[in-house]
Amino acid sequence: MLRKLITGTAAAALAGTMLLGSDASSYVKTMGSNVRDAVRQEISVEFELDRIRTEVDDLLPEIKKHLKTVASQSVDVKDLERSIVAREASLAQQKEAILTLRKDLEAGHSTYTYRTVSYSRAEVEADLAHRFASFCTAEDCVRRDHQILTAQRDTLRANQRKLDTMLSRKQDLAVKIAQLEARLRQVQAAEAINSMQVDDSQLAQVEQLIRDVGHALDVRESMLETEGQVLGRIPVEEAGQPAEPTDLLGDIDRHFRGDQAGTDKSAESAGSSGPQL
Repeated sequence: MLRKLITGTAAAALAGTMLLGSDASSYVKTMGSNVRDAVRQEISVEFELDRIRTEVDDLLPEIKKHLKTVASQSVDVKDLERSIVAREASLAQQKEAILTLRKDLEAGHSTYTYRTVSYSRAEVEADLAHRFASFCTAEDCVRRDHQILTAQRDTLRANQRKLDTMLSRKQDLAVKIAQLEARLRQVQAAEAINSMQVDDSQLAQVEQLIRDVGHALDVRESMLETEGQVLGRIPVEEAGQPAEPTDLLGDIDRHFRGDQAGTDKSAESAGSSGPQL
């Protein structure tokens, strides 16, 4: 299978070279670039955000590994510091003993007694020489440990700065991802609103129906008012308007007073025109 694949690839390359000549590699590169651009354009923003979150999550193992290294180095530094302090205390005691023996030897005695035990001058000198050699060796070790401690502290500080930088950058990435997600939600909400299709003709139809119903109600109300006037109903609606004052009794008196005056005049005329005796 592998042999067939290699053979097919070689044949395709040979055919491309034969057809396109020396420009075959340029065509292949251009085609590959176009394909990559097309693929990138088809990838959604949501997918890219998911990929970014995955990349950030993949940083956690490396950060934990570095954190473990820093913690181990910190413990090593503390252990070495305690060791140096203890050995420096021991060196101080050894120095005090060496100076005591040296002072005793300066006295020029042939024997020396320490804790009820007598020692010759040669024994004291041999012990002093051994003590001094051991002291010098221990002092060199402590000096080297100080150098090692300095190097370990420098390494620890460098790793701590690196760890702090990694944590800070990871936090910045998390904040930027949250901002991108918020922007994406805003864009999605705007797209959802813009994608809403409202039929204006349907709205106009509903508005026309509302106007028609209102007109029909107006007609029915007008019919009720007209019917009330025809049937002689009391116009309660006009009760609030003051009625014009009328003088019914005066009108009657004036009416009949005029009739009485006419009767009297007729009687007088008849009396004056009758036969005179």
